[in-house]
Amino acid sequence: MPTTLRALGAVLAIAAVLSGCSAGPKSPADDPAAGKSGIEVPLTTATCWSAATAGADPQEVLSLAKKYGVSYFAAAHALAERPAFDLTQGCAGSHQVEVYKAVAMDQVKPVVTTYTALLQSGSKAYAKLAANVEQACMNKPLLEAVVRTGLPGAVMSPVFGDGVTLGWAPPSPEQWEAGQRVYACTMTQKPAGTLRYASVFRKSFPTSRRTCIDNKALVYVDCARKHNREQISTIDVSAAVAAKKFPGRKAIKPGPDGEYVDVSPALYAALDRACTAYLRAVSTTKKLTGIAEIDPDKWPAPDGTYPVACEADTATTKNPITTQGSVFDR
Repeated sequence: MPTTLRALGAVLAIAAVLSGCSAGPKSPADDPAAGKSGIEVPLTTATCWSAATAGADPQEVLSLAKKYGVSYFAAAHALAERPAFDLTQGCAGSHQVEVYKAVAMDQVKPVVTTYTALLQSGSKAYAKLAANVEQACMNKPLLEAVVRTGLPGAVMSPVFGDGVTLGWAPPSPEQWEAGQRVYACTMTQKPAGTLRYASVFRKSFPTSRRTCIDNKALVYVDCARKHNREQISTIDVSAAVAAKKFPGRKAIKPGPDGEYVDVSPALYAALDRACTAYLRAVSTTKKLTGIAEIDPDKWPAPDGTYPVACEADTATTKNPITTQGSVFDR
């Protein structure tokens, strides 16, 4: 597939269908795992939490800034969107934040020994820490697939759809003082729902939350409907761009069919290998392969990252085929 066609396909897919579905959420009163203090409950894998943020109270932020010897601005910036981990929610019912993986702090470099370092999110040391935690948050299929890119610091994430975001956070200041020393890999869903991180890798995940594309109508559709390709994951190559191992915003070029990101065939081939490796890990399909797509409108994305979409698609040497249902069938 020519580079221009890759870009055009990504640009013209214009509407997302991602309506949540959940059944019979429990109330906190029904779930014994809900409503417990974050100081008492270990921040571990498969715990769920309220969506309260650590930076919600300006006076508390000011107090923490003084306590740890950082500026108010630095503390406010670091804590603005960070989960407070103050109260648990039951994962079996409707919840907002799930810790899908907990990573011991001493396993990630640079090793943090003071909470002050966790409030200096604008520092180079923190940026390095964040990149390494994001790597550590990947599960085995994602990690094994992204290695195929050969790109430094590349991070692969599953595609969830609207209302769901992945991130990571250290313990709250109170949990830190209580001796908790793990990084929490988090999935946040707004509004609250019953979705769990692990479900995205399984065939039971609702097709309405998958992201499939109808080439004829040039729209995203529920994967239960007829479509030609499915977005299965995203590769963030920001670290490679920063290291000048991958072209950045200057690679956007005008073409006969619109703008495209000018990437060498060798780099595209490496990205395709990574996408295919992940596809083979979650699907038994032999009709489709993994194809990397780069949208010039998201180069970089609004959050400053450089995302590459991995799609389950027909091989570039063959005519597109129409399918129904998600490729996730394990």
